[in-house]
Amino acid sequence: MREPTAPPVPALPAMRRQALRHHLLTEIGRPSRRVRVLAPVAGVLTVAVAAGMIAQPWSPDSAPLIVPVEQGERVGASLLLNRMAAAATDKSEPPSGEGGYVYIRSRGAFAELGDGPARLQPVHEREIWIPRHERGDGLLQQPFLHAPIVGVIPQRERLTDVTPNAALVDLPEDPDALLAKLYREREERGPGNSRDGAAFTAIGDILRESLVPPVTSAALYRAAAKIPGVEVVRGVTDAAGRRGIAVAHTERSRRDEWIFDERTFDYLGERSYLVADTVDGPAGTVLGTTAVLQRAVVSQLGQRPAR
Repeated sequence: MREPTAPPVPALPAMRRQALRHHLLTEIGRPSRRVRVLAPVAGVLTVAVAAGMIAQPWSPDSAPLIVPVEQGERVGASLLLNRMAAAATDKSEPPSGEGGYVYIRSRGAFAELGDGPARLQPVHEREIWIPRHERGDGLLQQPFLHAPIVGVIPQRERLTDVTPNAALVDLPEDPDALLAKLYREREERGPGNSRDGAAFTAIGDILRESLVPPVTSAALYRAAAKIPGVEVVRGVTDAAGRRGIAVAHTERSRRDEWIFDERTFDYLGERSYLVADTVDGPAGTVLGTTAVLQRAVVSQLGQRPAR
């Protein structure tokens, strides 16, 4: 299986799991006031917010704090995902190219939970460098804090012993075997999301922060089509303000969505929100939103491709 240089990414009109978890786990235990939940990632992962972080309103050029809770279409989910799989296999395999790191630039905002209604933090850009072929160091950078006068304070963290992209996308091409693998991994991890919810989250993690070959994308979509409870939600918006169609799964009053371009089926981002009134807010309260802006292969850790 060949690993691509970069899948198509829609142009702007105006995040892989292991590397992200590494970052989150380094944050746990720091002084904190509230807990910030990265909702599109596995629900068991939380990260403490550094003391003194100044809350800001939701960025005006992105989705609102409260979104309509539309009725999901379960009947059409399997059809859509299989159409997406067919479209993926029709795409030509990009050349392998040169470079030892996968670079992904994204935009996102996440909610703080645990002290009254959820409050969405400001949208910020995030850059991550992942080893491409061999296990090694990666890099994560995101402007984390924004304080009056001081302005944006970048946070740059070296990630160690990161599984390479090539290993992350080395998955069974048969959707039944792929889904069975995801279910086994959930059982090995123990308590957390249901096995269906865990499988949905795992697929979303791969789609978000990896370079995925077309044949593997197709297997992921076909495996997702076999997850009970998967739905289609139309007219959704990512963190860059781009509208698309979503594949969604709901668990414990929270709906997680993968957002795609409705015409090309290119991956745009994710969104997570409440579908029922809870202590964290009314139905429609946004818990997280992301948008992938750029994927590329670069030669050096920290190198940025042309935009």
